[in-house]
Amino acid sequence: MEVQYPDGTWEVGRISAWWTDDAGELWCRLRTLPGGTGPQWHRYDPDAIRLLPSTGI
Repeated sequence: MEVQYPDGTWEVGRISAWWTDDAGELWCRLRTLPGGTGPQWHRYDPDAIRLLPSTGI
């Protein structure tokens, strides 16, 4: 996946978990490549978190 931060920068990483809160909002736990920020929960926004295919390109 790629995530776009509010400052406009993009970072590549992985989603290690999914969670739906009591309000029905979908959250994902993002882990960026080594040297990036540690694992963090983000509300899933398909405009800011782009899922990338792992095979078949």
